[in-house]
Amino acid sequence: MPIFDNAVTNEVALEEALLHLADQYGSDSFLRTIQQLLPDNSDTGNHYKELLLDDAVCHYFASDTFQSLAHSSQQAYRYEMDLFVRHCRDTKGANPFIGEVASAVFLTEYLAPVRKLNTRSKKAAFLRSFLGEVFAHFFNQDIRKLKRTLSIEIDRNREPRAFTKEQLDELLCLVRLGREAHRNFTVLWTFLGSGIRLSELLHLQIGDIIATRQEILVRGKGKKGYKQPSKITKSSLEILRAYVNFRYHCVQKEPDYSKRYIFSDDKGTSPLHESTVQKMFASLIDESKLIPESDKKPYQLSVHSLRHSFALYLLESGVNLYTIKELMRHSWLSSTEVYLKLFDNMLVSAIDQHPLAQLKTSDLF
Repeated sequence: MPIFDNAVTNEVALEEALLHLADQYGSDSFLRTIQQLLPDNSDTGNHYKELLLDDAVCHYFASDTFQSLAHSSQQAYRYEMDLFVRHCRDTKGANPFIGEVASAVFLTEYLAPVRKLNTRSKKAAFLRSFLGEVFAHFFNQDIRKLKRTLSIEIDRNREPRAFTKEQLDELLCLVRLGREAHRNFTVLWTFLGSGIRLSELLHLQIGDIIATRQEILVRGKGKKGYKQPSKITKSSLEILRAYVNFRYHCVQKEPDYSKRYIFSDDKGTSPLHESTVQKMFASLIDESKLIPESDKKPYQLSVHSLRHSFALYLLESGVNLYTIKELMRHSWLSSTEVYLKLFDNMLVSAIDQHPLAQLKTSDLF
């Protein structure tokens, strides 16, 4: 499916023709001629020339639009901004004007190499947020036309990525050999035994462990300040409690003991940063010999794949879909049903390993 409609296609063609004329007659002469043809009150181009990309970036990061985003979204948008600014500098110079990098032609060329629909949608969502805020603040304009170029489409057929059991065994062995082995080993086991999200794990406090009910209390997705109970396997619970006892044994009598963050670099005062876990896990994936190189690329296997693995192996063990929905704390059953397709592929792969499946028809007739 194209990422822009016919109206934008025509606009792209017009911009390409204008760029060709500018190259043919010289940009200065071309610009003077265009300005002479425009009405006297048409100074939009001059406005665009007054705003540099670096100034637009600084404004965006300080804006309410960016500050109101979830922490994980802020991190993702900072990453996307770095990629976008780097591309702008490579193609337009050290600090181009915003008008040079906010055209349908430029944005289409920037997104063109991105083949995966979900990845392109993530980049488009960032650009919508960034350019939407900048154009509204500095030019009192919306980006209605650019939104057609920056379309957002989710690939509903995309399967969740999960690790094989052999890959998980390897990761659990590798993590013991690295730095902060005890902490990182506990992090992996907590993920695998509960299926919680990264942000939920990092905000776990000592008082969130409810051993009598085999639960941990987590701040669910989109529920700021509100904690939900999440079941955890006995083995993971034991490993988690052993880590807490090892690390915080000397401060058990302190009044803030139950409020201390379990995974922390400052004695429990604040949670570990997301990037610390992401980098640790990316390093493990990179070291792995059982994970194909194609699965080590961005947006493939990641920390979140541990959550998918948790759900998939529950399904493989015969746990019904409704129970998995509750264990995953999904709001809708449809969110859980995505694992059925992945499980079906596992069944096909398994049956093809049957000895009789290896026989060729020519061997029988």
